[in-house]
Amino acid sequence: MYSNSIPMAPGGSLDAVVGVLAKHRDDDYYAYENRDGWYLGLGSHASLTVGPDGKTATKICADRKTAALPVAGSINDIARAFVAEYSALGRIYGQVGFNYAAIMSGQAYNPGQWPVLALMAPRVHVSVCRDGITVSGHCDDEARSVYDLVKSSVVGGAASAVSTNFMSVDVQVDCDDYASRVGRATAEIIQGKYIKAIPSRIVNLAERVDMLATLYHGRRANTPARSFTLSHAGMQATGFSPEVLLSIKEQVVATEAVAGTRLVEGADPEPARDALMNDPKEVMEHAIAIKGSIRRLRRICTPESLAVKDFMSVVPRGNVQHLYSCVTGTLESGKDGWDALPGLVANITVPGIPGRGNMEAIETFEPHPRDMYCGAVLMLEPAAGLFEATLVLRTVFQDQQRQWLQAGAGVTSLSRPEREFTETCEKLGSIFPYLVAETKPWGELKGSHLVN
Repeated sequence: MYSNSIPMAPGGSLDAVVGVLAKHRDDDYYAYENRDGWYLGLGSHASLTVGPDGKTATKICADRKTAALPVAGSINDIARAFVAEYSALGRIYGQVGFNYAAIMSGQAYNPGQWPVLALMAPRVHVSVCRDGITVSGHCDDEARSVYDLVKSSVVGGAASAVSTNFMSVDVQVDCDDYASRVGRATAEIIQGKYIKAIPSRIVNLAERVDMLATLYHGRRANTPARSFTLSHAGMQATGFSPEVLLSIKEQVVATEAVAGTRLVEGADPEPARDALMNDPKEVMEHAIAIKGSIRRLRRICTPESLAVKDFMSVVPRGNVQHLYSCVTGTLESGKDGWDALPGLVANITVPGIPGRGNMEAIETFEPHPRDMYCGAVLMLEPAAGLFEATLVLRTVFQDQQRQWLQAGAGVTSLSRPEREFTETCEKLGSIFPYLVAETKPWGELKGSHLVN
């Protein structure tokens, strides 16, 4: 296995990431940023996708042979088998769509167009951390080529090549429709059908998105919990996630509850912070999120290990602030990230409703099937006992036919439709000003597993 490292100038990590990805933009890739740095997976050595209906799994092996298999059991078992087969090659990346949780709990749902699960074992790994850049891979020639690129031209040299062809985007569209859906959800909450809902709305984009330029400009302007960009199986997405849905390191599990939002206006964040901390609706929304997270972790953690840390603190996320708490625990023996993930995804939109009732509630306020929005992007490193899933919000999506933004707001019995619409605009404000239009054709997306 090839592995080599090079020191990096301070402050050059984003330039290096964008520079490397730009040279591989026509191939499959994932890039994922956590507190330690950036982790890139370049090219697909092997991949697994499960179609939107959850009934067929497609596996592409190292020899490029493709096998389509019916999903007879749990898709988590298929995912575990893939990870076990390829974990010796290093990190594995992927995503689960919003409907993944419905499949895992046996609920009926409206399929979207994107796979409900996708995993990729890369050919080349790149880590960009404070102490330098490391390139590794089992294909020596390909990994060495990436290392030579990094050494000769990437470090400190990407910024001048990044496009500034920013889009003009109107996010204040479909106000009446969204307000009506919020009103219906609020009425059902008051009737006792559920306690919280998160209706979303879509803002379609007229131009194709330069995902890497958007990553570059958007990350410089944001303070996310995690960042990511991906191009895999016909899907492209770039996001600045406000919360980590699931983090497991050596059996210690954590999930962040980030609910309650206030726009920061001006240079002083304190007025927004005070308003957020004293807003009954936002505090109620956050309390519901914490309770949902505790309930989900209780199913997989030892009871005495559960704890809430940083209770109802305030964190900045780009142009807004959120109420934040972190629920932690220790996994029970025999449990893993795949046991934890479905419940945490399900906790996002209509917490606490089992079975068909959840889908019926969603259909009340969500007219279109969701794809990756409110799902999760994954980075797994089995050798280190690491399983991370970050929530897909503040994200731009793109496939061969369309490109769009999507945002939602938490609705409780105290919600006002006009305020919830405004909140979606505030959240979109963390990404739409940094959308960059393509200046040249991207080319056909390779390996598409989308349903038209």
